[in-house]
Amino acid sequence: MLTLLSPHYNAQEVTRGDLVIASAAFGFTLGFGWLTAFKAIRQTWQVYQRHGRRVFRNAYIIMVWGELTVCTIFMVICILHLLGVIPPSFAFYFTILTTWALQVQFLLQIIVNRCGILLTNKKKAYRLKVLIGTLITAVNISVYCIWIPARLQVSERYIHINEWWDRCEKVIYLIVDGCLNFYFIHIVRKNLIIHGLTKYKRLTHFNMFIIGFSLSMDVLIITMMSLRNTFVYVHYLSSRKAC
Repeated sequence: MLTLLSPHYNAQEVTRGDLVIASAAFGFTLGFGWLTAFKAIRQTWQVYQRHGRRVFRNAYIIMVWGELTVCTIFMVICILHLLGVIPPSFAFYFTILTTWALQVQFLLQIIVNRCGILLTNKKKAYRLKVLIGTLITAVNISVYCIWIPARLQVSERYIHINEWWDRCEKVIYLIVDGCLNFYFIHIVRKNLIIHGLTKYKRLTHFNMFIIGFSLSMDVLIITMMSLRNTFVYVHYLSSRKAC
């Protein structure tokens, strides 16, 4: 198979510590993944009871199951790579990056969808959807152009640029994710709680806890990028989405 690896490609050594860290992420993802899948099944069934077969055209349901699917694929091929079952190649890195890019798009658009439901101005909701989609697509394209050549070790220049840009784009996602989540909380307070629907207060507090936990996972991923094996942090990307 054509790998497109550099003639001077130097495979990173996978230590026992690397496998322990990756296994922890794998177990964490499985644990939360079952809960997430159960909730997705329940929501899908509720939408099906209301709208019948139109559930298959529901954007939210499609994105939820798309997120679960790409997270599962991402998690499995990552652990198989660290175990040496899947060797490094262009196809492997392209698949990893594609599943990750879809994870990010689905996740952020799910949050945008939640905001759009509560926004009374539908044009504003549409503009928010287009803005986030365009921004994330632009960042993803830049990652394709830098991350894959760096992983294939095409040149030292790509590797050096990737060391900085990989962290920068993670910070961009952290900021966008945080802004969208806090915007959702703002909309809930403005449109529901202030108008007397106090039953949403407890739900808002719970969502704020989940948002804080989710953003802390983003910070953890950024810090783990300084590990000796620069691929280990990738396993926590699927763990973060499982939250």
